[in-house]
This record gives sequence, structure tokens and C-alpha cells, in this order.
Amino acid sequence: METLTIEQVAQDLRLSKRSVQRLAQDNEIPTITKPHRGGFVYLIPLNSYLVWKQNRSTKAKENSSLSDLDFINELKEEWIDWCRTGKLIGKPLSENTVKTNSVRLNQYLRLLPRRYSKTAIISLEILREVLGSIDPKSFAIKDNIYKAVRSFTKFLIAKGLAKEELLIELQRAKPKRVYPAKKVHCTLEQYRKLLDEAGKRTHGQSEYDVILNKATIATIGFTGLRASELCNLRVQDVDLTNRKLFVYLGKGKKNRYVGISNDLYNIFLQYLKVRPKTKLENFFITFSSVDKNPVPLVRDVLLHKIKRLAQRVGFDINLHGLRRTFATIAANSGKPINIISLALGHADLKTTQGYLMTSQDEVVREMKTW
Repeated sequence: METLTIEQVAQDLRLSKRSVQRLAQDNEIPTITKPHRGGFVYLIPLNSYLVWKQNRSTKAKENSSLSDLDFINELKEEWIDWCRTGKLIGKPLSENTVKTNSVRLNQYLRLLPRRYSKTAIISLEILREVLGSIDPKSFAIKDNIYKAVRSFTKFLIAKGLAKEELLIELQRAKPKRVYPAKKVHCTLEQYRKLLDEAGKRTHGQSEYDVILNKATIATIGFTGLRASELCNLRVQDVDLTNRKLFVYLGKGKKNRYVGISNDLYNIFLQYLKVRPKTKLENFFITFSSVDKNPVPLVRDVLLHKIKRLAQRVGFDINLHGLRRTFATIAANSGKPINIISLALGHADLKTTQGYLMTSQDEVVREMKTW
């Protein structure tokens, strides 16, 4: 078997002997050892070296293109299109997921260390540095960045710009939750206060906006709909005659029906009396801040409405917390968990169980009657 010495490899690679010696010690280059004066020396099998050198050259070319920020930015739009059309994983991702992927990949690129030009932008080393620069309490942000980078990596692999091994490497940087997840929800009393406050008019608020606020808060609290499901609700999906809502293509592109309670039924009647006359299919309508024309209610506007309402009532609540509120109130009133799970659109009862919130005060109150 023909072999090369450290000196010969160093000369071929135009590196120092010490650098090649370090590659051998770290098992980054194929070697065999030969006894020499009470110790050993490294020898490099010629055939194995030629294969290693070819792979090294290929990887260097990949790193060269993937360390070009302008090149990465040029690819982003195509990647987003692949996510949206289903070309990436065989099925289209929801608009919310596509938007999250885009936002978090942009955040990843903004957080690149200054020396990234020496390493491929999409690499285990850089991903670890970026995730390490984020507050450990912000697990959701870190997790979404990680998922966006993995999604983009799948795109690069499909385009022949990266190898499958990169996707495996990135798994080593998968974020782990350090602090317990912050799960907010309302008690029944708090939810009633929230709903009551939503129906009160504040300075600068139109009468229509008041009824819209109350209708959206009631819809989430009485049905557990997700933000995207509420915003995508169409007029034909609201069947007041049979007291049911049709959730068209909810999370996972699944359809389902949910019931309309008496309270929600009455609020819907109030809302429909003032809903703008428009050709728009969306059930919930707001007005453009530019030309004041009717436009569909979108997720960001809905989130902002709930945030302002939470400030008015003085307790912490968000849109997803209202879904947990629906689940918790229903469970506490004795509703079967399988029914709650189906209403929420969950595929697994364990997910629903994670939504059920019990406060320390409730534990103490219940145990006093044991």
C-alpha cells in the first residue's frame, strides 16, 4: 500500500507540517501509524488521501458559495416560494408558517457574527453562535430560528448546494428548553371581565370596532379557534341556523366543525347587524388605515387588539392564552377532554392536556374539601 508522509501532504496542501499533524491527531485526515524510535509516526494512505482531498475540495466550494451573504439572500425568495407551493416537503405550508420561517431566517442572518465570512453561513458552528446570542428564556424564538435554518438547508440540499450531512450536523444545535414555558390563561371570572371590557367603547374607537372586538374575543373564548382560523373564517362557514362553525383548512390543512353556544350566537347576531356591506368572503372585517375601505381582519391586527385589551383589564393574556382559557373553562365545567380536543383541532389528547391550566389557588381550594 502506497503511503505519504506528513511532510509530503503538507507540501501538497500548501500547509505547515504542524497543521497537517493536527489534522492527523484529530482524525480529520485518513492515517495509519508506524512505530518509530519508541513512538510512532503518521502515514497517510495514498488512495484514501486522494478521496479525502476531493471531498475537501467539494466542501470548500460549498463553503465558498454559502459564505456569500448576497448569494444567500438571492435564494431566499425561491425558498419561500417552495415552502408556499409545497415543492420543498411535498405539501404547502400555511401562510403563518411561511411568514415565521421568513422572519426567523432574516433574524438569523442579522445575528451572524462578524467573522462569518470565514465559515459557511449555514453551518453548525455559526448556528450555535447565533442561538447562543439569544436569551435562554426566549426558547420559542431560538426554536423557530432553528426550524427556519433547517428548512432552508433542505432547500439548499435539493438545489445541490449542500450535502445531506449538513442537515444531520445541524441537529446537534437543536435548542433545548431551559426555563418552563410561560403559559398564560384566564380564569372564568377574568374571561368574563375581558369580554365585558371588549364591549366598552374607549376614546377614539368606533362603535363597529367595539362590536368587532367583542365578537372576536367571544369566538376564541367560546370555540377555541386559532388566530389564523378566526381570520380565515368565511361568511358561509357560520351556520347560525344549525348553530355551528365550519373551520376550513385549519392547522395541518384539516377541516372540522365546532358548535356555537347561546352567548356566542347572540354576539354574532349583534355583529352581523353592523358588519360592512362588502363582497369580501371573510366573516370578520376591519377597515384599511390607508383608504378606510373594508379589508379582512388579519392575525397581526387581531394580536394587537388583544394586547391593548389585556392592558386595559390589567392582567397578562394573549391570543393563544385565550385558547387555553377555552380548554380550561370547558374542562373545569366537566366537559369530556376528547370533545375539547376535537374542538381545538388537536390530533393528540396529550396536546390538549398541556392546555389545561390549574392555578395553585385552585389546588388549595379543592384540597380543602378532601
